[in-house]
Amino acid sequence: MKDFSKYSKALGMAKFYVYAFYDTEDAAKKPFYIGKGKSERCLDHIKYNDDSPKSERINHLLKTGNLGIDILRHGMDEATAKLVEATCIDLLGVGELTNKVRGSSSLMGRITLDELNHLLLKQETEIAPEHAGLAFLLNSTYKSGMSALALYEATRGVWAKVPKDENLQFAYATYGGLVMEVYEIQCWLKAGSQQYFTRELVIPPPRNQPFRICWTNRITRNQRIIRWQANQKIA
Repeated sequence: MKDFSKYSKALGMAKFYVYAFYDTEDAAKKPFYIGKGKSERCLDHIKYNDDSPKSERINHLLKTGNLGIDILRHGMDEATAKLVEATCIDLLGVGELTNKVRGSSSLMGRITLDELNHLLLKQETEIAPEHAGLAFLLNSTYKSGMSALALYEATRGVWAKVPKDENLQFAYATYGGLVMEVYEIQCWLKAGSQQYFTRELVIPPPRNQPFRICWTNRITRNQRIIRWQANQKIA
């Protein structure tokens, strides 16, 4: 069973928030329960369950490892949290609970507990020399809940004037100063030579230097060494 206690500190820093329980096997992430609270309120449903259908669903998903808890909105006062909760429940009641792409308030929108942890705790890390790499800033393309493939394709390109240093073996996908994922650079390819599945590329004609794509794969050989760096704040 997943250890949810590691989220306690971040939840305590989130002020009032609205949360959603859902089945992680559901690609739409449609909630089956929405609530509001502060501190560890969302975790109380796990610690103190009853005979309600909600608790039965939670217990079942805990056993299968498919329980998802997302924070729909945080950093609110209680009155605002009540309004947000009521609105979400009304939408869920008619089967229309969806989340549009957020604008300037993206850091306070729907995020997972892991993302809340990383956003509020901001644990710093130093990159060891043997793990030197390039940090790709995804502040305009990163979206909470994006698939692993979408994150990978946003990170790999297209980039201009990227230093092709053979000593830089790793690519760091960063958002808001946080490392969201780490990849190993395999080789460099010309922009437009590889197919993308989650985004459309508009490649302007090259000027002084050609655009290049960082073609990478997930880290496998060194995963135990540097996987912990993902979702840390670069010092």
